[in-house]
Amino acid sequence: MFLFLNAIVASLDGLIIGISLRLENSKITKKNIVTILIGNYVIYSFFLFLYYYFQFTFMTKNITTLLYLILAWNAYRNKNTLEFKTNTLSFRQCLLITLTHSLDGTVVSLSFVYNYSLIHIITVFSFMSLLILLCGYYFSRIVKIKKENLISSILFLILAIINHFL
Repeated sequence: MFLFLNAIVASLDGLIIGISLRLENSKITKKNIVTILIGNYVIYSFFLFLYYYFQFTFMTKNITTLLYLILAWNAYRNKNTLEFKTNTLSFRQCLLITLTHSLDGTVVSLSFVYNYSLIHIITVFSFMSLLILLCGYYFSRIVKIKKENLISSILFLILAIINHFL
């Protein structure tokens, strides 16, 4: 359950990215969705397998809590203004979105490497990343989100507290 909660919070910036794509009238095609999903798998796989192969252990409870606090501060300060001039996303734009969207998820997912199978972690974080981005894109007209950076930072603070004391 904690893995899913972490995947959701780490992917919340995808909500903002999806909303900004919709506001810019950019169209997400099936090809874009597949590109983003495969890109997520590649990025997560690369970093998680590297971390596991070299048996790194620097993601201790204190380091993870510190990273959550840094991500909370970054989410609070970040204004996330993505600008796209075209109506459809190019392959390069999809890769850029994937890279920026999966960086915080990669850092968060490292703390689970020795507790879950790598494929399970990669799948959960990749799909959650894509799912939340699409939720932001498709539901942006229904829900008007205010202060999304404040919501993300509060969720990272809650994760830091839970991580530190559990």
